[in-house]
Amino acid sequence: MLKTIQISDQLFWGYNEIIDINNFDNFNDLGLYMKKELIGFLKNNNLLNLAEKANDLILHNHKYIYYDDLYKTNDNIIYMCGGYNCNN
Repeated sequence: MLKTIQISDQLFWGYNEIIDINNFDNFNDLGLYMKKELIGFLKNNNLLNLAEKANDLILHNHKYIYYDDLYKTNDNIIYMCGGYNCNN
């Protein structure tokens, strides 16, 4: 099942990927994948200082209690928060 996963973070807000959520079992694994993809994108575009900052991200979500909830939602975008003062 494809979902758009977007980072909600002061510095990296808006970075998103269309992800097959069937490839993951939990939010932690999904967050680690998104972080890896973001860092790769930044390095490929020679944004090395930002890549270093992205390395400190611990992506999580506030809206869904269980990973299986992603299969039930009609939300177009699933937000992964990267900071402590998240709105999503």
